[in-house]
Amino acid sequence: MRGFFVRIVCIILALCAAAAACGFARVFPRGTSVGGADISRLPRAAAAARVREHLAAELAGRSFTVRVGEDSYVFRPPELYYDAEIGAALDAAQRGGDVPLQKRLRVAGLEDSLRGICDNYYKKSAGARILFDPDKEQPFTVVRQRAGAYVDGARLLRDAEEALAAGREEVRAEPVRVTPSFGEEEALRSVALLSSFTTCFNTGNAPRAHNIRLAAKTLNGVTLAAGESFSFNAGTGARTAANGYREAPIIKEGEYIPGVGGGVCQVSTTLYNAALLAGLTVTEHHAHSLPVGYVEPSFDAMVSGRSCDLKLKNGLTGKVYFVFRVRGNELSVRVYGPQSAVTYTRESVTTGTIEPPAPEVRENASENELRAPKAGLTSEGYLICREAGKPARRILLRKDRYAPQRGVVRAADAEGDRAADAEGDRAADAEGGTQGR
Repeated sequence: MRGFFVRIVCIILALCAAAAACGFARVFPRGTSVGGADISRLPRAAAAARVREHLAAELAGRSFTVRVGEDSYVFRPPELYYDAEIGAALDAAQRGGDVPLQKRLRVAGLEDSLRGICDNYYKKSAGARILFDPDKEQPFTVVRQRAGAYVDGARLLRDAEEALAAGREEVRAEPVRVTPSFGEEEALRSVALLSSFTTCFNTGNAPRAHNIRLAAKTLNGVTLAAGESFSFNAGTGARTAANGYREAPIIKEGEYIPGVGGGVCQVSTTLYNAALLAGLTVTEHHAHSLPVGYVEPSFDAMVSGRSCDLKLKNGLTGKVYFVFRVRGNELSVRVYGPQSAVTYTRESVTTGTIEPPAPEVRENASENELRAPKAGLTSEGYLICREAGKPARRILLRKDRYAPQRGVVRAADAEGDRAADAEGDRAADAEGGTQGR
């Protein structure tokens, strides 16, 4: 009896499983649709598949286009798809009827795709560049500016998402052109010729001429950024025989004596004057003890080892460039930098003379020892600044005293000069006195 009962239970369970397999499971009522897809009498899984098939059919033949300039980028299924809330719609469809489907058109990996598109149009801008070669007659070459371009990726993504949400099939963007602020004209204005100064030297004094050429070659091409300072002594390095300098006359304590590096002061002097005319700031300079023949009084710049230097500071708004040239017997220094409305000129004023002392008498002095006396002087140096629409400014730069040079004569010549002076006095007396002498 008990076995019979067990067999009946098994039969009932088998019939239930068969019924489920035969479609007696829970299905959607007749006349039920989701987003236009008929899901009548379908179980949930099959209904979801039916809705997805309907969406795919709806997308067939559709595309979404991103246009950038003249180019088009087209997205089609399966990249183009509907992001639909199918689960929520099926929940609402349990009672039957036509249930709307919340859906939104999307592009798979849209942000990455748009980033790649924007990369195609990105071009880095570059301002004009200056190439400086101080050995060329025209030392500057201007590399023209290069315009850049970009597509606003954030805006394009936002516009694309709005277009997809609205069901539109296209979005547009235009590359943005970037023009560098530092163009060719600005570059040329940044290397305008600010000043040029030239001095002459005697090429017959070969060691001195050699030293001038060597120092000028060493300093050729020096540049100073805005606010940067320059030391002449540091720029040339030690002026020694080991560094190629030769022995030539130098001025020391009012006398000309041999010294290694003689003539380099002419290079520092030429630079000093070019710097003044360019509007640079001179923070250290020194006058010679004697006047020099290659520049006016109060415009020389003596340098000597570590004790006396010429120092400059670039107080202009941009970088400055120095070009040193030696041609024949001429040394010139040119200064280039940011164009300025101010021009400068120099004025040397001799304020007095200093008579030399009586000549030194030497027995049997050689021709090389003989020297004519030379008066000294006092002087002032001025810088005249001019700017359109403003009165000129006359700035006192310095006051200097240059010693006289004592003459050297032979004893015999001195006796002859005294005899000639006495004879002249007697003649003057015979003519009526010595007034006016």
